[in-house]
Amino acid sequence: MDSKLFAFVLLFSGLFSFSQYTEVINSNRPGSSHGAFSVGVNVLQFETGISGQTLKHSNLNNSQIEGLNFNYVFRYGFLNEKLEVFLDGNIITRNILDNNYMEDYYTDFTETIIGKQTIGFKYLFFDPYKNKKWHGENVYSWNANRKIKLTDFIPAMSAIVGSNFNFDDRIQYDDLFFNVRQPVHPDLFNDGIMRRVNFYQPEQTLSPFVGIATQHHFKGRWVVVNNFFYELGLKNSTFPNNAEASEYSTINYLFTITYNLQNPRWSIFGEFQTFKNKIYSDDLFKFGIANLISKNSQVDLNFGGSFKTTPSYTYINVGFSQRFDWHQDISEEEKQAKKEFNDQLKETKKQQKVEKKINRKSSKKINTKPKKLEKRENRKSKKSVNKSLKQNKKQLKKDQKALKKMNRKK
Repeated sequence: MDSKLFAFVLLFSGLFSFSQYTEVINSNRPGSSHGAFSVGVNVLQFETGISGQTLKHSNLNNSQIEGLNFNYVFRYGFLNEKLEVFLDGNIITRNILDNNYMEDYYTDFTETIIGKQTIGFKYLFFDPYKNKKWHGENVYSWNANRKIKLTDFIPAMSAIVGSNFNFDDRIQYDDLFFNVRQPVHPDLFNDGIMRRVNFYQPEQTLSPFVGIATQHHFKGRWVVVNNFFYELGLKNSTFPNNAEASEYSTINYLFTITYNLQNPRWSIFGEFQTFKNKIYSDDLFKFGIANLISKNSQVDLNFGGSFKTTPSYTYINVGFSQRFDWHQDISEEEKQAKKEFNDQLKETKKQQKVEKKINRKSSKKINTKPKKLEKRENRKSKKSVNKSLKQNKKQLKKDQKALKKMNRKK
């Protein structure tokens, strides 16, 4: 493919990635939000990254966590262009300096954890970019195509449903310091060891969630994505009686803005994320850059953190996205032929239903019981006999009258 043509495809197919399959990979990285559009039917996409992260918690006597976080996402489009299923998860290797004790005591250890795993479905239920009146190209004016219109503020929208699965009680409620808050049993040599801050309320393994993803495109280069999620904290059997499940539910909001540079292979992004539950809340800021290696591959670099000290959080992440493309394009002629075939099939089914009704009625008449038929025939024959008798009686009376008249004349 010619380099100029490829750049054109990157710019207009990459940014205006409608519900249909696109020529260029449509990755959710380097951010954490979900775009409104799916990857396309028979497209498998793998998005992964590795982070170096540092956390320090002032309320837990400056306990620290340092380590690596390997995260991965699998996305697959099936049934139609609007639907995809995804698996999102991570594996963490970290070193914990636990200072959360009353006495001059600490622990320092390293561990590897399989983090929260997420399975979900995303379905595009509204796509304004299919409306040619709103988003059609103006062939007479280049400037008109680059102006922000009121219709640009109407986003594409997808519904997202799924569930989080947490198989490890060392990270719960999105709190990396959850393990540091757990009660400890005094060891044999230090009977007086006590926690400064103590909390242990286990999270359910299963946490269903629902969400909405919206996506706007502005001036051919800007993409704005919003995500709204509500994760239900199911009531655990070990919760105290006065604790409602809703108290442990999580509200999560993400705002992502992406700008495509003059070289359409490069883009920059910024993201804000806030989440809140009874155990842990935070506001995170992320910034990064992405590069399209080819139409099926992307690399990215991003960094960010939080501004508070409970905990302070910084990270740097390098990522890679790869698409495995088995999508088959359908031409407009094939779509029209398919539509006509479906219409014809519907009409045939209607005719079959009508014929079935007629056959049922006729079969009822044919399948009437012999006794009933015999009774009907007997009734008919009796009626005909009675009718003929009445006619004979009438005729006999007429003949008798005529005979009397003849006798009188004689």
